Amino acid sequence: MRLSEDFSTLVPFYVVFQDETSLWWLRLLKPGFRHCYVLYPLAGGGSFLELNPLSNCFLVRRLTVTPAGDYLRRLRRRGCTVCRISQTDVPVRPAPWSPFTCVEFVKRLLGIRSWFIITPFQLYKNIKNCRKKVLTL
Repeated sequence: MRLSEDFSTLVPFYVVFQDETSLWWLRLLKPGFRHCYVLYPLAGGGSFLELNPLSNCFLVRRLTVTPAGDYLRRLRRRGCTVCRISQTDVPVRPAPWSPFTCVEFVKRLLGIRSWFIITPFQLYKNIKNCRKKVLTL
């Protein structure tokens, strides 16, 4: 994800995997990995930008939390898995066509072009095994 003019700068953000869902068919997915979204820390350290692709809308909101680490620990206590990501190398080629899901949104942020990754748990395994750092708070 590139949010600065200097594209060589790593911009850290967090991918959150959660179990909560109001859609019955998502209950077929692995518990704890039924939805995913992104938290982007804003300057100053006291707030996040939440980018949450829901089935009926795309939620973008500022979360003011102090300190940020406590908020991430609260997410973990609620059963969420939180992965800290630092990424700048996004392939120049277009991403393959795919329905817009929470997984597809996060894949595009990370530059993952594999169309075999379609569930939040598959995305988590890819992040854990190949790419990034999983937080242990």
